[in-house]
Parts: sequence; structure tokens; C-alpha cells
Amino acid sequence: MTSLPSTDAQAWAQSLLELLAVPRSIAAASESAPVADWARSGAVAITGLPDRPLLPNGSAATAARGGLLALEALVGPLGIQGELLLAERAAISQWPAKAPWSLGGHCRAVRALDRHFALSLARDDDVRLIPALVSDAAAQGWPSVDQWASSITASAAVERCRMLGLPAAVIGEVTTRELLHVHSTDSRSPRAVDQMRVLDLSSLWAGPLCGNLLGLAGAKVMRLESATRPDGGREGLPSFDDLLHSGQPSVTFVPGELDLLHALVDTADIVITSARPRGLASIELDPQRFLASREHGVWVQISAYGSTGEQAGWVGFGDDTAMAAGLVRELDGTPVPVGDALADPLTGIHAAVAAAAATRRGGTHLIDIALADVAAATFGRQADHDPYLTEGGWVIDTEFGPRPVHPPRARTVTAPARALGQDTALVQSWFAC
Repeated sequence: MTSLPSTDAQAWAQSLLELLAVPRSIAAASESAPVADWARSGAVAITGLPDRPLLPNGSAATAARGGLLALEALVGPLGIQGELLLAERAAISQWPAKAPWSLGGHCRAVRALDRHFALSLARDDDVRLIPALVSDAAAQGWPSVDQWASSITASAAVERCRMLGLPAAVIGEVTTRELLHVHSTDSRSPRAVDQMRVLDLSSLWAGPLCGNLLGLAGAKVMRLESATRPDGGREGLPSFDDLLHSGQPSVTFVPGELDLLHALVDTADIVITSARPRGLASIELDPQRFLASREHGVWVQISAYGSTGEQAGWVGFGDDTAMAAGLVRELDGTPVPVGDALADPLTGIHAAVAAAAATRRGGTHLIDIALADVAAATFGRQADHDPYLTEGGWVIDTEFGPRPVHPPRARTVTAPARALGQDTALVQSWFAC
């Protein structure tokens, strides 16, 4: 039926918990295998084109389902199907598949002299850097990028992009299978997730999803943003921001006035960040110092390609890092992204599992988790078939027989996210007493 590696969500969950040193017995997951999990996820319907859906390669949907099984084994039932989280943003945005572009319309493969590379131009600053990228003051938009790239190798193009702080990667360059790294002290005095105070300093999707899942498990989650550079997720798709941050107090700090920020970090049990080391240094935060000062604590450090070495400075988002890991299909000879920024929800799920596992172990833990690495851990060969159209809609042959290709689905938004800084004065008063 399929040429993908044989795996299922139960096996993924058990392997994940063994990696995190908190083995648990995981119940069998019904009809779980790579193609069947993709069919349910909603990600197939948004890969390729509306009239030509494509089956993503690898086992990301199974990994997402297994990740939630592992999380529930640690914190109790959450009532969430992990594979559905991969396409939640698509369900809310109702963006159609638009290959060769990413679902958000900001990332695609660019043909260089020798091969393709992935490039995201999601921020206004990225677009403004095009003249500098191509060394032409009159350059404008993607056509200028295409013309420039055609005379340069992909590796040279990516090197120049990274020098300018643009999110770019050679497609398939990340081949590591190290899902994450955890640096721990000796485990002691296990703690319950529902007693934890979580400080979410991250932005966009992966970090906020981690905080959202920990909040559903009972942790008290606070959202903390710079007053001058708030989370871009607020403006990008407000309804999705509501889903990820509903019920969380919103606090802001002013760069240069860091007392409140540091006080909140000092009183947190779990800190979630997605800033590069330089960004953390600019607000005088050091995860090693945080952990060294306490008997218990978890620091979740989310990055594009890792938080040490040269790659710690590389910028990356969910689409381009997934393409860096080889999560692409080909359409008429061009690599196209699969799903919607797949590396983001995959990383958010696994970061939440790692944080919950570290809490259950007790002690101090630095969780270093990179979008590209998590995506690469799910890489696999493409199956030898795609969906086909029937009178009842799109269907795909799975390991359990033909199954419908489900559309993206999202959880219900229970309340809007708190306005930027809405709870700052209240929280400041706690430390004034």
C-alpha cells in the first residue's frame, strides 16, 4: 500500500518518552500509520493545489499524533488529536493550497544554478532587503530574486541570505535525526505540571503552542512581550492568536527597563523562549544562569537550527525549516512545501512533551529544540501514490484501505487573547507589595 517506513503513533510516543527518561505505557492508537494519519490530519488537503492535492512525505502526522499521546500519558487526557494540530491555522485562515508557494504565500523554492533553495520573505524587512541581497538598488520583489539566483549556486545564495538575516536554506540540507537535546541535573522531587507557572516569551506558533498545551494541562501560563516589538502573531492572524493565547494574562516590558521581566523569570517554573542568543543577551537573560540559581526549573529554548554554534544566528520559520529538512513534494519539477509551516506545530507539540517530562522528573533542565531538527526527525521517502477524486470527494489509499482526505479542522476558540499589556499594571503591583 505504501513505501513509507512502518511506524505508528503508539511507537512514536513510547520512543519519545524513553528518550526523555520518563517511560510510560501507551495505549494502541487506532488505525495509525503514516498515510492514514496524514489523511485525517487536514494537511493533505492543503498540500499542492486545490484540484491536485499531494500526500506529504515522511511521518509528521504520526509524530504529531504520537506526541499528544505522550503528553497525555504525562498529564492526563486533553481530548486533542495531535495530527489535527498540523492544519489548525489553515482551518482558521481558510487559505487554499497554492503550490509552489507556502500556504501563507511568503515562502517558496527558488531555482539556483545547481539546485533549489527555500526562501521566506514573510516580514516587511525581508522584502526591503531584496536590493541588498541581489546587489541592485532598483531590484523589486521575487522576479529580482529569481534572476539573481539563476547565476549562483544554492549554497552561495543561502550563505548570502543568512548573512543578511533572511530565512533561507538549501532544500534537504538538514539530515540530523536528533529530535531535541535536554541538559539536566540529577532528577529529584517529581513535580506536577498543573502546579507550574509558565512564562511564555516566545512568538508566532511553535512556542505559543507549547504554552497553550501546557496551559490545557493545568499550568498557569503568562504571555510576556516587548512593548516595542510584540508577538507578530497578533497581527498576522488574530483568530489563531486567540486560539493559542486564550485565557493567558498579557504583560509587557520596555527594553531598557528590565526589572519586571527579570522578576517574572525568577518566579517562573518553566520559561519558553524563541529568541536567538543575541536577542536573549540584549534583555540580559541567560538560561544557564536561570537554571544554576534553583533546584527546580525548565527552560525551553526554541530555535530555527539550534542554539549553539554558527547556526544559532540563522533565522528560520516553519515553512523554510521544514523544506530544509526535506519535507517537500515536487510539482512539475519544482519542490513545493507540504502542509502549513509543518516545523512549527511539530516543534510546539514536542517542546510541550519535553517540558512536561522534565517537570515530572524534577531538577533543572535546559531543553534545546530546533524547528529543522524536529522536522528532519519525521523525514521519510514519498509514498508511491496520491489522493484521487471520487463522487464522495478526495480519497487516498492508506495502510488500512481507502480513506477520505479530511479538510483542516481547528479547536474552538473559547475567548479572545488578552490585549497587549492588558495585565501589566496588575502584575507590577504584585512586586510592589
